[in-house]
Amino acid sequence: MAVSTSTTSPLPLLLLHRGTANPSPASLSFSSSLRATSLRSRAAAAPPAETLSEDGIPDAPPEGEGTGIPLPSSIGDDGEQWAPKQKIRIKLRSYWVPLIEDSCKKIIDAAKTTNAKTMGPVPLPTKRRVYCVLNSPHVHKDSRFHFEIRTHQRLIDIMYPTAQTIDSLMQLQLPAGVDVEVKL
Repeated sequence: MAVSTSTTSPLPLLLLHRGTANPSPASLSFSSSLRATSLRSRAAAAPPAETLSEDGIPDAPPEGEGTGIPLPSSIGDDGEQWAPKQKIRIKLRSYWVPLIEDSCKKIIDAAKTTNAKTMGPVPLPTKRRVYCVLNSPHVHKDSRFHFEIRTHQRLIDIMYPTAQTIDSLMQLQLPAGVDVEVKL
């Protein structure tokens, strides 16, 4: 099997000979015509002498020119439009799904009346707690009851809240079966 590249490629040509289980350095050979071209192409790829300092280290290009790395001042300008300066994160927990869905609807309606942008409700994984109880008090250890409590969770983010948004959220009457956790 021979691996070859085009003649315009600066990479050296490597020839592998089939039939040897372990290729030795003798069975690997470079094309003699490409040895000289690869050395010439490496010399051409070196930076010009005027950009080298007296230590032989290439000088850094001027800031922002040709590096492809954005300057810190340009990062901050784009970042402000993507990440809000303030957001309210509301996490709701309930044992009953219709209760938590109604509460989410009330919170989103209150936020949208004040022109705040909302994201959610995002359903988080349901936590399941299983309790195992013996059926018999004394002898029958194999007979057991399993009871479970499922805790349903939802997450709502309110972006760019105003004072009116916070006031409308504080005045909401949510049912007693819903646990509300608010983070600013």
